[in-house]
Amino acid sequence: MKIVIDARFMGTATGIGRYVSELVFNLENIDHENNYFILINRENENKYQPKNCNFEKVIINIPWYGLKEQIEMPKILKKIKPDLVHFPHFNVPLYCKFPFIVTIHDLILTRYPSQRATTLSPIKYFIKNILYRIVISHAVKKSKKIIAVSEFTKLDIVNFFKTKAEKVFVTYEGVSHELVSNNENLDILNKLNIKKDFLLYVGNAYPHKNLEFLISAFNKFENLENYELVLVGQDDYFYKRLKQFVTDNGFKNIIFAGFVDDPNLSILYKKCSVYVFPSLCEGFGLPPLEAMTNGAVVLSSNYSCLPEILKDCAIYFDPKNETNFIEGLNKILNDANLKEDLRVNSQELLKNYSWEKMTKETVEIYQ
Repeated sequence: MKIVIDARFMGTATGIGRYVSELVFNLENIDHENNYFILINRENENKYQPKNCNFEKVIINIPWYGLKEQIEMPKILKKIKPDLVHFPHFNVPLYCKFPFIVTIHDLILTRYPSQRATTLSPIKYFIKNILYRIVISHAVKKSKKIIAVSEFTKLDIVNFFKTKAEKVFVTYEGVSHELVSNNENLDILNKLNIKKDFLLYVGNAYPHKNLEFLISAFNKFENLENYELVLVGQDDYFYKRLKQFVTDNGFKNIIFAGFVDDPNLSILYKKCSVYVFPSLCEGFGLPPLEAMTNGAVVLSSNYSCLPEILKDCAIYFDPKNETNFIEGLNKILNDANLKEDLRVNSQELLKNYSWEKMTKETVEIYQ
């Protein structure tokens, strides 16, 4: 079978980028029967070199989420004439004439449509939101099969789009152990001016990540003078807005770390007192699993898929209740036995999340 994978996100520092990369790399190891054409953008072409003779890299120059995607992608597919196309995100061209499956990671834009989640003007955001709904509805309706990354996301797809449940297949994502570093150099703590025990958050600052709540709740912590909250994430528009929120409200003991590479991030995971994840909506919830991989103890929101994915290996709180957050935080910090139990349980949990397992399940869906 001739299969095309839209791998334009490969090499990007995003959850979808990691998903596509792990999928392609593992497919090369386990599938020696199908022929694959891997579409990758020119700017990231060096991020992938085929090692399996059944895999061919096709270099293109098509940004995602744009008009060019809608016009040029069908032309490229027409030249290849695939038996199946796998789009790892909802942005499927409306005029794709070949059978396709689509991976939908979450319905955050459907659940939380907000002007605060974009830098666009109100008119442009309104148009973008309409186009999003058209494109994702088309992807759900016309796809042969749909891959969801959690049962929660599957239920969202079924409920929002009135899709038959048997059309949606759940394949849990994996956790990369390459994120665990043996580096014991603690210079990153000095570089970030971390002087106290600290709570850690890693990720972007989009509104649904609920970081304003986290900062406000943390500043009501009765033991605030002995702790810092370290926020790791690319310094973009949303983090700059969050910094202004901290300044305007006079919040204390907040450290904005900006981007941190994997070896140093591993150190932060290992040294933090608690990894906190206050998100209102996730499709899978990879960051807290990556924290667990490095031995961190997790305090997580009890919304969306997180209890499904993290099970009994985290302490949960209502992400709209500051008192509940502080109760959870105290529960972890004041109970050494609980922390050790969470660490032990999490190492067992992580065995359930394998990129190789996800890839094998995906190949079965291709059939």
